[in-house]
Amino acid sequence: MRLPLAAPAARRALRLALGLTLVAVVGVSAMPTPATAASATTGPAAQAAPAPRPADQTKAASRPADQAKPASVGGPATGAKANRVGVNAVGIDLCAQVAYAAGFRNNPLVTAVAVAMAESSCNPSAVGSNGPTSGCSNGSLDRGLWQINNCYHPTVTDSCAYNAQCNANAAYSISSGGSNWQPWSTYNNGAYAGYLSAAQAAVARLGGGNPPVGVTGTILANPSLNIRTGPGTTYGIAGSVNYGATVNIACYTFGEYVSGGYWPSSTWDRITNPATGVTGYVADTWVNTTYDVKTMVGRC
Repeated sequence: MRLPLAAPAARRALRLALGLTLVAVVGVSAMPTPATAASATTGPAAQAAPAPRPADQTKAASRPADQAKPASVGGPATGAKANRVGVNAVGIDLCAQVAYAAGFRNNPLVTAVAVAMAESSCNPSAVGSNGPTSGCSNGSLDRGLWQINNCYHPTVTDSCAYNAQCNANAAYSISSGGSNWQPWSTYNNGAYAGYLSAAQAAVARLGGGNPPVGVTGTILANPSLNIRTGPGTTYGIAGSVNYGATVNIACYTFGEYVSGGYWPSSTWDRITNPATGVTGYVADTWVNTTYDVKTMVGRC
């Protein structure tokens, strides 16, 4: 997951992504080596080493070359077709409803809604016009909630693309069930992150089914870890969180490389300390998660 529909200036760069061939279905409804935390912590290095994080279990699916297509060519839509909404919801709640019906669940459901907000402001009639691109010399259109491109995905007809549920079904197929969002530039450039909180709230309003599960982590720095206002130790300190505390992780980004801790890297997690409500960045090397955080949440 705040961005308005963009003016038709500066057309967007072609997304590099992997996408699956669409099926338009119309429907409604490592072993840790403790080191000093340097300036990232407020005390000595963590003393108790947790079980190491499992290796990244994300499988790189083999896809034919002709399926390596962007979902949409441009950024946010710049216009709209006649209203063709077919469900009893509007805006972000519409996106949540049809995304759930398409099969998205838990965190991928929240991401799907945030991406749709970034792409179309959850307007099922949204349309973005693109100039010539590779393989589409006559230009193309990005259509509907998830801005499905008519040139790269010709099997998605206009009647499907401008139908809220059918568009959601197409997005589910292209994203491999919510596991691959790289076909959308608003995901790659992080614009979707601005809508994550609103998307979470919309999903919560659905009620029933499988509500989204928040991503959490455990702090390993002993006695505490500074929460920074940005991804590095040169940023100000917004607060701190104690060793062993559970924090909510919203997204990750890259910043200052931290050589200490358990998994040295330049990855920083944007977290919220439930005990204090303080939100900010902490070095991922000091946060224990079930898997690599980059496979669990999106980039900030």
